[in-house]
Amino acid sequence: MADFPAVARQPHSAYWRSLGDKAVASPNERLVLDLIWRRRAASRADLVRATGLTAQSIMRLVDELIERQLLRMGDPLPRGGRGKPSPAIEIAPDFAYTVGVSIGTDSVSTALIDMGGKVLQQTYVAVRDFDANGLVTLLRKQINDYVRKYKLREERLFGVGVGITGFFVGDGARVNPPLPLERLALIDLETLLTRELALPVWLDNDGTVAAVGESLLGAGRWAANFVYLYFSHGLGGGVVVDGRVVRGSHGNAGEVAAMLPMQKLERPTLEQLRSMLEDDGIAFPDIGEMLASFDPNWLACDRWTRQARRALSLIASAAAALIDPDAIVFGGRIPYPLAQRLIDEITIDNLARRGRGRPEPRLVPAEAPSDTAAIGAALLPFKECLFG
Repeated sequence: MADFPAVARQPHSAYWRSLGDKAVASPNERLVLDLIWRRRAASRADLVRATGLTAQSIMRLVDELIERQLLRMGDPLPRGGRGKPSPAIEIAPDFAYTVGVSIGTDSVSTALIDMGGKVLQQTYVAVRDFDANGLVTLLRKQINDYVRKYKLREERLFGVGVGITGFFVGDGARVNPPLPLERLALIDLETLLTRELALPVWLDNDGTVAAVGESLLGAGRWAANFVYLYFSHGLGGGVVVDGRVVRGSHGNAGEVAAMLPMQKLERPTLEQLRSMLEDDGIAFPDIGEMLASFDPNWLACDRWTRQARRALSLIASAAAALIDPDAIVFGGRIPYPLAQRLIDEITIDNLARRGRGRPEPRLVPAEAPSDTAAIGAALLPFKECLFG
Protein backbone atom coordinates (compact mmCIF):
# COMPACT_ATOMS: atom_id res chain seq x y z
CA MET A 1 0.00 0.00 0.00
CA ALA A 2 1.08 3.59 -0.55
CA ASP A 3 2.95 5.29 2.31
CA PHE A 4 0.42 7.91 3.39
CA PRO A 5 1.81 10.52 5.80
CA ALA A 6 0.37 10.74 9.31
CA VAL A 7 -2.37 13.33 9.70
CA ALA A 8 -3.85 15.14 12.68
CA ARG A 9 -7.36 14.55 13.99
CA GLN A 10 -9.57 16.71 11.75
CA PRO A 11 -7.94 17.79 8.45
CA HIS A 12 -8.86 14.82 6.27
CA SER A 13 -10.81 16.97 3.81
CA ALA A 14 -7.78 19.17 3.18
CA TYR A 15 -5.59 16.08 2.92
CA TRP A 16 -7.81 14.47 0.30
CA ARG A 17 -8.13 17.74 -1.57
CA SER A 18 -4.35 17.70 -1.97
CA LEU A 19 -4.73 14.38 -3.82
CA GLY A 20 -6.90 15.96 -6.47
CA ASP A 21 -10.50 16.89 -7.26
CA LYS A 22 -11.62 13.26 -7.47
CA ALA A 23 -11.27 12.79 -3.71
CA VAL A 24 -13.41 15.60 -2.30
CA ALA A 25 -16.77 16.93 -3.48
CA SER A 26 -17.88 20.56 -3.55
CA PRO A 27 -21.03 21.55 -1.60
CA ASN A 28 -23.28 21.19 -4.66
CA GLU A 29 -21.61 17.93 -5.64
CA ARG A 30 -22.17 16.63 -2.11
CA LEU A 31 -25.83 17.58 -2.38
CA VAL A 32 -26.23 15.65 -5.63
CA LEU A 33 -24.23 12.63 -4.44
CA ASP A 34 -26.12 12.46 -1.15
CA LEU A 35 -29.52 12.59 -2.85
CA ILE A 36 -28.61 9.86 -5.32
CA TRP A 37 -27.03 7.73 -2.58
CA ARG A 38 -30.16 7.85 -0.45
CA ARG A 39 -32.55 7.27 -3.38
CA ARG A 40 -30.29 4.68 -5.05
CA ALA A 41 -31.13 6.24 -8.41
CA ALA A 42 -32.53 9.52 -9.75
CA SER A 43 -33.10 11.33 -13.02
CA ARG A 44 -31.79 14.78 -13.81
CA ALA A 45 -35.34 16.10 -13.47
CA ASP A 46 -35.58 14.50 -10.00
CA LEU A 47 -32.38 16.27 -8.97
CA VAL A 48 -33.60 19.64 -10.25
CA ARG A 49 -36.80 19.32 -8.20
CA ALA A 50 -35.03 18.10 -5.07
CA THR A 51 -32.13 20.57 -5.03
CA GLY A 52 -33.65 23.75 -6.46
CA LEU A 53 -30.66 24.08 -8.78
CA THR A 54 -31.17 24.93 -12.43
CA ALA A 55 -31.35 22.21 -15.07
CA GLN A 56 -28.12 23.56 -16.56
CA SER A 57 -26.33 23.33 -13.20
CA ILE A 58 -27.54 19.77 -12.61
CA MET A 59 -26.50 18.71 -16.11
CA ARG A 60 -23.02 20.16 -15.58
CA LEU A 61 -22.63 18.62 -12.10
CA VAL A 62 -23.81 15.19 -13.20
CA ASP A 63 -21.65 15.18 -16.34
CA GLU A 64 -18.57 16.12 -14.31
CA LEU A 65 -19.25 13.47 -11.67
CA ILE A 66 -19.73 10.84 -14.37
CA GLU A 67 -16.46 11.91 -15.99
CA ARG A 68 -14.72 11.54 -12.59
CA GLN A 69 -16.36 8.07 -12.30
CA LEU A 70 -18.25 8.84 -9.08
CA LEU A 71 -21.58 8.44 -10.93
CA ARG A 72 -22.74 6.22 -13.75
CA MET A 73 -25.78 5.93 -16.02
CA GLY A 74 -28.14 3.07 -15.24
CA ASP A 75 -31.26 1.59 -16.79
CA PRO A 76 -34.16 3.91 -17.67
CA LEU A 77 -36.38 4.81 -14.72
CA PRO A 78 -40.05 3.76 -14.93
CA ARG A 79 -42.42 6.67 -15.40
CA GLY A 80 -46.12 7.19 -15.77
CA GLY A 81 -47.72 8.76 -18.81
CA ARG A 82 -46.20 9.26 -22.19
CA GLY A 83 -42.71 10.15 -23.17
CA LYS A 84 -39.34 8.51 -23.22
CA PRO A 85 -38.16 7.18 -19.80
CA SER A 86 -35.29 9.11 -18.28
CA PRO A 87 -32.01 7.25 -17.71
CA ALA A 88 -31.20 6.57 -14.07
CA ILE A 89 -28.19 8.26 -12.51
CA GLU A 90 -26.52 6.03 -9.92
CA ILE A 91 -23.55 6.01 -7.59
CA ALA A 92 -20.64 4.12 -9.14
CA PRO A 93 -20.10 1.53 -6.36
CA ASP A 94 -16.64 0.49 -7.51
CA PHE A 95 -15.27 4.04 -7.43
CA ALA A 96 -13.96 3.43 -3.91
CA TYR A 97 -14.04 1.04 -0.97
CA THR A 98 -13.60 1.61 2.75
CA VAL A 99 -12.97 -0.55 5.79
CA GLY A 100 -14.85 0.08 9.01
CA VAL A 101 -13.61 -1.03 12.41
CA SER A 102 -15.57 -1.28 15.66
CA ILE A 103 -13.47 -1.72 18.80
CA GLY A 104 -15.51 -3.05 21.71
CA THR A 105 -14.56 -4.24 25.16
CA ASP A 106 -14.66 -7.88 24.06
CA SER A 107 -14.23 -7.86 20.29
CA VAL A 108 -13.06 -6.15 17.14
CA SER A 109 -15.37 -6.27 14.13
CA THR A 110 -14.61 -5.01 10.65
CA ALA A 111 -16.65 -4.36 7.53
CA LEU A 112 -15.71 -3.78 3.90
CA ILE A 113 -18.16 -1.65 1.90
CA ASP A 114 -18.23 -0.13 -1.55
CA MET A 115 -19.24 3.43 -2.32
CA GLY A 116 -22.80 2.33 -3.01
CA GLY A 117 -23.10 1.21 0.61
CA LYS A 118 -23.06 -2.52 -0.13
CA VAL A 119 -21.48 -4.51 2.68
CA LEU A 120 -19.15 -6.94 0.93
CA GLN A 121 -17.96 -8.70 4.07
CA GLN A 122 -18.07 -8.43 7.85
CA THR A 123 -15.63 -10.11 10.20
CA TYR A 124 -15.97 -10.52 13.96
CA VAL A 125 -13.03 -11.44 16.19
CA ALA A 126 -13.49 -12.02 19.91
CA VAL A 127 -10.51 -10.47 21.70
CA ARG A 128 -9.91 -9.23 25.20
CA ASP A 129 -7.14 -7.21 26.86
CA PHE A 130 -5.32 -6.24 23.66
CA ASP A 131 -2.91 -3.33 23.18
CA ALA A 132 -2.15 -1.02 20.25
CA ASN A 133 0.38 -3.43 18.71
CA GLY A 134 -2.13 -6.26 18.81
CA LEU A 135 -4.78 -4.03 17.27
CA VAL A 136 -2.48 -2.94 14.44
CA THR A 137 -1.50 -6.55 13.69
CA LEU A 138 -5.15 -7.63 13.57
CA LEU A 139 -6.24 -4.75 11.34
CA ARG A 140 -3.36 -5.19 8.91
CA LYS A 141 -4.34 -8.81 8.48
CA GLN A 142 -8.05 -8.00 8.01
CA ILE A 143 -7.35 -5.26 5.46
CA ASN A 144 -4.84 -7.35 3.51
CA ASP A 145 -7.31 -10.27 3.47
CA TYR A 146 -10.01 -7.98 2.04
CA VAL A 147 -7.64 -6.55 -0.58
CA ARG A 148 -6.61 -10.02 -1.76
CA LYS A 149 -10.06 -11.60 -1.68
CA TYR A 150 -11.79 -8.80 -3.60
CA LYS A 151 -8.77 -7.88 -5.75
CA LEU A 152 -8.99 -4.23 -4.71
CA ARG A 153 -6.77 -1.78 -6.51
CA GLU A 154 -4.64 0.23 -4.11
CA GLU A 155 -5.98 3.59 -5.22
CA ARG A 156 -9.58 2.44 -4.70
CA LEU A 157 -9.15 1.86 -0.97
CA PHE A 158 -10.39 5.22 0.23
CA GLY A 159 -9.58 4.92 3.93
CA VAL A 160 -10.43 3.33 7.26
CA GLY A 161 -13.09 4.46 9.71
CA VAL A 162 -12.75 3.41 13.35
CA GLY A 163 -15.30 3.49 16.15
CA ILE A 164 -14.23 2.83 19.73
CA THR A 165 -16.22 2.79 22.93
CA GLY A 166 -15.34 5.69 25.24
CA PHE A 167 -15.25 9.48 25.27
CA PHE A 168 -12.68 11.97 24.00
CA VAL A 169 -10.50 14.00 26.35
CA GLY A 170 -7.94 16.76 26.06
CA ASP A 171 -7.45 17.90 22.49
CA GLY A 172 -10.17 15.59 21.18
CA ALA A 173 -7.64 13.09 19.83
CA ARG A 174 -7.43 10.72 22.78
CA VAL A 175 -10.15 8.32 23.87
CA ASN A 176 -10.88 7.43 27.49
CA PRO A 177 -12.41 3.95 27.16
CA PRO A 178 -13.85 1.58 29.80
CA LEU A 179 -11.50 -0.46 31.97
CA PRO A 180 -11.40 -3.54 29.67
CA LEU A 181 -9.67 -1.33 27.06
CA GLU A 182 -7.12 0.04 29.53
CA ARG A 183 -4.18 -0.57 27.18
CA LEU A 184 -5.75 1.64 24.48
CA ALA A 185 -6.59 4.47 26.87
CA LEU A 186 -5.43 8.05 26.17
CA ILE A 187 -3.50 7.13 23.03
CA ASP A 188 -3.71 9.27 19.89
CA LEU A 189 -5.08 6.21 18.15
CA GLU A 190 -6.05 7.95 14.92
CA THR A 191 -2.52 9.18 14.18
CA LEU A 192 -1.00 5.88 15.24
CA LEU A 193 -3.30 3.83 12.99
CA THR A 194 -2.86 6.24 10.06
CA ARG A 195 0.88 5.74 10.28
CA GLU A 196 0.89 1.99 10.90
CA LEU A 197 -1.81 1.05 8.38
CA ALA A 198 -0.45 3.45 5.74
CA LEU A 199 -3.99 4.67 5.05
CA PRO A 200 -5.98 7.72 6.17
CA VAL A 201 -7.97 6.89 9.30
CA TRP A 202 -11.05 8.56 10.77
CA LEU A 203 -11.65 7.85 14.47
CA ASP A 204 -14.83 8.48 16.46
CA ASN A 205 -16.69 6.93 19.36
CA ASP A 206 -18.92 3.95 18.72
CA GLY A 207 -22.19 5.82 19.33
CA THR A 208 -21.31 8.47 16.75
CA VAL A 209 -20.23 6.03 14.04
CA ALA A 210 -23.35 3.92 14.66
CA ALA A 211 -25.40 7.09 14.19
CA VAL A 212 -23.61 7.67 10.87
CA GLY A 213 -24.59 4.16 9.77
CA GLU A 214 -28.16 4.67 10.89
CA SER A 215 -28.36 8.02 9.09
CA LEU A 216 -27.40 6.49 5.75
CA LEU A 217 -28.76 2.94 5.99
CA GLY A 218 -31.53 3.01 8.57
CA ALA A 219 -33.92 5.47 10.20
CA GLY A 220 -32.03 8.37 8.63
CA ARG A 221 -33.82 7.60 5.38
CA TRP A 222 -37.02 9.03 6.88
CA ALA A 223 -35.76 10.93 9.94
CA ALA A 224 -33.51 13.92 9.26
CA ASN A 225 -33.16 14.54 13.00
CA PHE A 226 -32.71 11.73 15.50
CA VAL A 227 -30.95 10.72 18.70
CA TYR A 228 -29.25 7.32 18.62
CA LEU A 229 -28.89 5.29 21.83
CA TYR A 230 -25.97 2.87 21.70
CA PHE A 231 -26.26 -0.07 24.09
CA SER A 232 -23.11 -2.09 24.74
CA HIS A 233 -20.71 -2.43 27.67
CA GLY A 234 -21.76 1.13 28.45
CA LEU A 235 -24.51 3.45 27.24
CA GLY A 236 -23.56 6.01 24.62
CA GLY A 237 -25.12 7.59 21.61
CA GLY A 238 -25.03 9.98 18.71
CA VAL A 239 -26.99 12.99 17.50
CA VAL A 240 -28.01 13.62 13.89
CA VAL A 241 -29.40 17.04 12.91
CA ASP A 242 -30.51 17.79 9.35
CA GLY A 243 -28.89 14.56 8.20
CA ARG A 244 -25.48 15.36 9.64
CA VAL A 245 -23.87 13.90 12.74
CA VAL A 246 -23.15 16.45 15.47
CA ARG A 247 -19.83 15.86 17.25
CA GLY A 248 -19.76 18.81 19.63
CA SER A 249 -16.76 20.84 20.81
CA HIS A 250 -14.84 17.84 22.16
CA GLY A 251 -16.28 15.00 20.07
CA ASN A 252 -18.61 13.87 22.84
CA ALA A 253 -22.07 14.91 21.65
CA GLY A 254 -24.49 12.07 22.33
CA GLU A 255 -23.00 10.96 25.68
CA VAL A 256 -26.53 10.31 26.91
CA ALA A 257 -25.52 8.41 30.05
CA ALA A 258 -24.13 11.68 31.44
CA MET A 259 -27.73 12.93 31.73
CA LEU A 260 -28.40 10.47 34.56
CA PRO A 261 -28.04 11.69 38.17
CA MET A 262 -24.96 10.11 39.71
CA GLN A 263 -25.62 7.53 42.43
CA LYS A 264 -29.39 7.69 41.80
CA LEU A 265 -30.05 5.93 38.51
CA GLU A 266 -27.97 3.05 37.20
CA ARG A 267 -26.97 3.16 33.57
CA PRO A 268 -28.92 0.53 31.62
CA THR A 269 -26.12 -1.33 29.84
CA LEU A 270 -25.71 -4.78 28.37
CA GLU A 271 -22.95 -5.38 30.90
CA GLN A 272 -25.54 -4.79 33.62
CA LEU A 273 -27.79 -7.39 31.99
CA ARG A 274 -24.88 -9.85 31.89
CA SER A 275 -24.38 -9.31 35.62
CA MET A 276 -28.07 -9.91 36.32
CA LEU A 277 -27.91 -13.16 34.37
CA GLU A 278 -24.95 -14.23 36.43
CA ASP A 279 -27.03 -13.67 39.57
CA ASP A 280 -29.55 -16.10 38.04
CA GLY A 281 -26.85 -18.71 37.49
CA ILE A 282 -26.50 -18.03 33.76
CA ALA A 283 -22.88 -16.98 33.31
CA PHE A 284 -21.15 -15.62 30.21
CA PRO A 285 -17.54 -14.40 30.02
CA ASP A 286 -18.45 -11.30 28.03
CA ILE A 287 -21.25 -9.49 26.21
CA GLY A 288 -20.45 -11.13 22.89
CA GLU A 289 -21.01 -14.61 24.29
CA MET A 290 -24.22 -13.45 25.97
CA LEU A 291 -25.61 -12.01 22.75
CA ALA A 292 -24.68 -15.13 20.78
CA SER A 293 -26.94 -17.12 23.13
CA PHE A 294 -29.55 -14.43 23.72
CA ASP A 295 -32.97 -15.63 24.87
CA PRO A 296 -35.72 -13.01 25.24
CA ASN A 297 -37.39 -15.28 27.79
CA TRP A 298 -34.62 -14.89 30.33
CA LEU A 299 -36.18 -13.62 33.57
CA ALA A 300 -33.31 -11.15 33.88
CA CYS A 301 -34.59 -9.38 30.73
CA ASP A 302 -37.77 -8.40 32.55
CA ARG A 303 -35.87 -7.16 35.61
CA TRP A 304 -33.41 -5.25 33.42
CA THR A 305 -36.19 -3.63 31.41
CA ARG A 306 -38.10 -2.52 34.51
CA GLN A 307 -34.94 -1.12 36.07
CA ALA A 308 -34.02 0.72 32.85
CA ARG A 309 -37.44 2.37 32.52
CA ARG A 310 -36.79 5.45 34.68
CA ALA A 311 -33.32 6.17 33.31
CA LEU A 312 -34.32 5.82 29.67
CA SER A 313 -37.54 7.80 30.14
CA LEU A 314 -35.40 10.63 31.55
CA ILE A 315 -32.96 10.43 28.63
CA ALA A 316 -35.77 10.28 26.05
CA SER A 317 -37.57 13.22 27.67
CA ALA A 318 -34.39 15.33 27.75
CA ALA A 319 -33.53 14.44 24.15
CA ALA A 320 -37.04 15.30 22.99
CA ALA A 321 -36.90 18.68 24.74
CA LEU A 322 -33.38 19.63 23.66
CA ILE A 323 -33.25 18.32 20.08
CA ASP A 324 -36.93 18.00 19.05
CA PRO A 325 -35.97 14.97 16.93
CA ASP A 326 -38.09 12.96 14.52
CA ALA A 327 -36.99 9.79 16.28
CA ILE A 328 -35.06 8.25 19.14
CA VAL A 329 -33.36 5.10 17.88
CA PHE A 330 -32.53 2.18 20.16
CA GLY A 331 -29.49 0.49 18.73
CA GLY A 332 -25.91 -0.57 19.27
CA ARG A 333 -25.57 -4.23 20.22
CA ILE A 334 -29.01 -4.58 21.80
CA PRO A 335 -31.13 -7.39 20.28
CA TYR A 336 -34.26 -6.21 18.47
CA PRO A 337 -36.76 -7.91 20.85
CA LEU A 338 -35.10 -6.33 23.87
CA ALA A 339 -35.06 -2.90 22.21
CA GLN A 340 -38.78 -3.19 21.45
CA ARG A 341 -39.48 -4.23 25.03
CA LEU A 342 -37.67 -1.12 26.30
CA ILE A 343 -39.59 1.12 23.92
CA ASP A 344 -42.89 -0.22 25.21
CA GLU A 345 -41.90 0.79 28.76
CA ILE A 346 -40.69 4.34 28.15
CA THR A 347 -42.71 7.48 28.80
CA ILE A 348 -41.72 10.93 27.58
CA ASP A 349 -42.48 13.76 30.00
CA ASN A 350 -44.84 15.97 27.99
CA LEU A 351 -47.05 18.36 29.94
CA ALA A 352 -50.13 19.24 27.92
CA ARG A 353 -51.31 22.80 27.42
CA ARG A 354 -54.84 23.54 26.19
CA GLY A 355 -55.24 19.82 25.88
CA ARG A 356 -52.24 19.40 23.59
CA GLY A 357 -48.67 18.37 24.31
CA ARG A 358 -45.56 18.85 22.20
CA PRO A 359 -45.18 16.56 19.18
CA GLU A 360 -43.16 13.58 20.34
CA PRO A 361 -40.43 11.67 18.51
CA ARG A 362 -41.01 8.13 17.37
CA LEU A 363 -39.20 5.55 19.49
CA VAL A 364 -37.86 2.86 17.16
CA PRO A 365 -35.37 -0.02 17.15
CA ALA A 366 -32.39 0.56 14.89
CA GLU A 367 -33.13 -0.18 11.22
CA ALA A 368 -29.58 -0.35 9.85
CA PRO A 369 -27.95 -3.77 9.40
CA SER A 370 -26.41 -5.56 12.36
CA ASP A 371 -23.02 -4.40 13.62
CA THR A 372 -23.92 -0.82 12.78
CA ALA A 373 -20.78 0.55 14.42
CA ALA A 374 -18.43 -1.21 11.97
CA ILE A 375 -20.61 -0.27 9.00
CA GLY A 376 -21.02 3.31 10.24
CA ALA A 377 -17.27 3.56 10.73
CA ALA A 378 -16.77 2.39 7.13
CA LEU A 379 -19.05 5.19 5.98
CA LEU A 380 -17.09 7.90 7.83
CA PRO A 381 -14.60 8.55 4.99
CA PHE A 382 -17.42 8.83 2.43
CA LYS A 383 -19.48 11.03 4.76
CA GLU A 384 -16.48 13.28 5.38
CA CYS A 385 -15.47 13.72 1.77
CA LEU A 386 -18.41 13.04 -0.52
CA PHE A 387 -21.88 12.80 1.09
CA GLY A 388 -24.03 15.13 3.16
